[in-house]
Amino acid sequence: MPSLRLHRVLVAASVLMPLGLFAAAAAHNRADVLRQGEAAVVRTVTVMDEHARKVFETGELLLGRVDDRIRGMGWDEIASPAMNDFLAGLIAPLEQVVSIWVTDAQGMVRAGSQVWDPSMSIAGREFFQVQREANAGPFVSASFLGRATRVPSFALSQRRSTEDGHFDGIVHISLSPEYFTRYYASSTPEVALVAALLRADGAVLARVPEQEPAPTRLPPDSRLLRQFAAQSAGGSFLGVTAPDGVERAYAYRRVGNYPLYVALGVDKAALLQRWRGNMVLFGAVSGAASFMLLLVSWLALRGVQAERAAMGRLRAALENLRRETRQREAAEQRVRQAQKMEAVGQLTGGIAHDFNNLLTAVLGSLQLLRKRLPAGDERATRLLENAFQGAQRGASLTQRLLAFSRGQALRPAAVDLVELVRGMSDLLRSSLGTGVKVETKFPLGLAPAHVDANQLELALLNLAMNARDAMGGQGGGQGGSQGQLTIFAREERVQEGGELPEGHYVVLGVTDNGVGMDEATLARCVEPFFTTKGIGKGTGLGLSMVYGLAAQSNGRLVLRSRLGEGTTAELWLPRAQPAAPALPEPSASEAARPRPEGFGRRTVMVVDDDPLVLASTGSMLEDVGHAVVEASSGRQALEILRAGAKVDMVLTDQVMPGMTGVQLGAELRRLWPGLPVLLGTGYAERAELLGSGLPLLAKPFQQAELVAAVEACLGRAEPVPGAGRTVVPFRPVGG
Repeated sequence: MPSLRLHRVLVAASVLMPLGLFAAAAAHNRADVLRQGEAAVVRTVTVMDEHARKVFETGELLLGRVDDRIRGMGWDEIASPAMNDFLAGLIAPLEQVVSIWVTDAQGMVRAGSQVWDPSMSIAGREFFQVQREANAGPFVSASFLGRATRVPSFALSQRRSTEDGHFDGIVHISLSPEYFTRYYASSTPEVALVAALLRADGAVLARVPEQEPAPTRLPPDSRLLRQFAAQSAGGSFLGVTAPDGVERAYAYRRVGNYPLYVALGVDKAALLQRWRGNMVLFGAVSGAASFMLLLVSWLALRGVQAERAAMGRLRAALENLRRETRQREAAEQRVRQAQKMEAVGQLTGGIAHDFNNLLTAVLGSLQLLRKRLPAGDERATRLLENAFQGAQRGASLTQRLLAFSRGQALRPAAVDLVELVRGMSDLLRSSLGTGVKVETKFPLGLAPAHVDANQLELALLNLAMNARDAMGGQGGGQGGSQGQLTIFAREERVQEGGELPEGHYVVLGVTDNGVGMDEATLARCVEPFFTTKGIGKGTGLGLSMVYGLAAQSNGRLVLRSRLGEGTTAELWLPRAQPAAPALPEPSASEAARPRPEGFGRRTVMVVDDDPLVLASTGSMLEDVGHAVVEASSGRQALEILRAGAKVDMVLTDQVMPGMTGVQLGAELRRLWPGLPVLLGTGYAERAELLGSGLPLLAKPFQQAELVAAVEACLGRAEPVPGAGRTVVPFRPVGG
C-alpha cells in the first residue's frame, strides 16, 4: 500500500535525518572548538614570551650596568664592601633575580650580592667555562643549585675582557626558576596543562606542574625539540610529547634572540570540555526533532504543528552555527588588524628614521649659525632660537613615534607628573581634537612618582584616546555636548592590610564624560585583545598595557565607570624617594671648547648617503678644529682609504644603499684593525646593531653630543700615523 510505504519512509527519515544532522554538527563544532582552543594556547604563549623577553632584557641591563660600574677598577676596589652593597641594592626590587656576582679570570668570586665563602670558585660552572673559551655574549646556563644561596637557579652571564681582549672574568646573575613557575601557574588557564621555559638544546629551566624528581632535559626524541629545529621562530601542533601518553595542543615561541623557548601544552580533553557541553545541547535538539517527526508519522492530525516545532528548533540550531561562524570570522579579522598595526609600527620607524636625518642637519646647522650670528641682533637671535626649539620639539616627537615601533624595558626614576603632563600638552591636543576640552587639577607640592617616564606618557596617551572614543570620536559627550577630559593627581597613603603594600603613593587619574561601561564590560576591559570598539578602531591592548605598567611599577590600575556617567581611570604609583641632585651635564659651548693639549687635531671620515646630514656633520666637526673627509657611501669610503687617505676614525651612517654602516664597520676592521669606527643611526634593527660591537651615536644629535662621541671613540685608539694633522686633499666628484 502506498500509504504504508510512505509511512515507513517517514518513520525511517524521522530517525536517520536527525542522526545525520547531529553527526555533522558534532564534527563541525568539535573542529571549531579545537581551533579556538589552539588559538587560545598560541595567545597565552605570546604573553609568556613577552614576559620572558622582559626578564632577560632586564638581566642584560643589569649586567651592562655592573660592567660599566666596575670598568677601570682594580680587583681590590671591586672586592670592597661598597661594591657588595651596590650589587645587593641593585637586585633588591627584582624578585626574579636570586643574586649577582663578579668573578675573576680564575673563577674566584670577588664581589656579590650575598655572603659567600671567599675560597669558593665557580671555574667548574658551565657558564664560566663557555665564556672563558670565547665571548658567548649573554649566555643562559642550565639549572643548578647555588652554592652561596642554596637556591635552585640558572645563570645569565657576560664575559669581561681586558683592553687587549684577554679573558678577565665574568659578571653573572642567578635567575629564579620559581619566579617563572609562579607566573605560569597564575597566568595560564586553570586546566590540565604543561608550561615550561626551555633552552634550545632541551634543558628545562622552569616547569609547571613541578615533578619529583624534577626533569632537567627533554629526551633526544622529543617532538618539541624536532619542532624547534624545524620552525625555530615558533609554532603549534597537536600531539603527544611526554611519556604519560596524554595528547595535548602545544604552542611554543622563541624568546627574542636568546636560545630559549617558552612552551605550553593543554590537554586535548580539557579543550574538548566545552564541545561535550555543546553535544548535550545538540543531542537534546536532535532528540526533540526525532520525537516530533515520529509524532508526525503516527499522529497525522497534528502533523502541521509538529512540523512547525521541528523546523523552529532546526532554525535555532542553524542560527547557533552561524553565530559561531561569525565569531570565528571576527577572530580572523582581529588577527588581520594586529598584523596591520605591526606594519604601521614598521612604517612609523622608517618615517622616524628619515625625520631624524632631516633634524640632524637642521639642529647642526642651527647650532653653527647661532655661533656665527652677529652680536646685538636680538630679532635674528629670537628667530633662530624659535627655529632651534621647534627642531628640538620635532626630535622629541620623533622619539615618541619610535616608541610605537619597538618594545622597551622599564627604566623607573623619579618623575614630576606636573612637568610630564605639561610636556605632553601639544601631543594631547593634537590627538584629542578641538571637540574635547582638557582640564588639569594638580595640588601644589605634588611628590614625584617612581615610574618609567616614557611608558607613563604612553599609558596616559592610551587613557586619553580611550576617553576621546568614549566621548564620540573627536569630541562630544553625552547628548552631543562638548567632551570634557580631566587629568588630576593626588597623594595617598595605604595602610597595612590593603591591596597595595603599605606606603605612600601618587595617584594620576583621567576622568571623561563619555558613554561609560556596564559591569560586564568593566570586569573584562583589562583583558588582552578585549575591546568594545568596531573593527579598525582599536587593538584591545591599550588598557592591558596600562594595567601591566601599574603592576610592574608596584602599583595598580583602578577603574570606576557607570553607563551614561563616564569613566575614571586612576594609576596608583609608588612615591619616589628623595634623590641626590644630579651633576650638571656639560653645555654645548663647553663641549665645543678647544681640546686639551695632547688630544690634537684629528681627521675624521664622515660617511652618509644624505648630503644634508653629511654637510652638517662635517661642519660641526670642523667647527671644533677637526679635519673632515666626506664619503657618500660605504664603497666610496673604502675607495678613499685604499687610495692612501690617512684618517684617525670613521663616523658612518647605518641605513645606506648598497652597504650598511655595520657592514662597512666589519670591512674596516678586517682591512684596518686599529681604525676606530662610530655608528650613527636614527632607526635600525636592534639585534644587528647589538651584534656589531660598534659604539652608537643616536640621531638627531647636537654638536656637543657629536663631539663627545667622537672624542670618546678617539680616546680608545692611538692616532693613525700621518693623520690628524692636515686635511686630506681628496674629495671625490659628486661627494
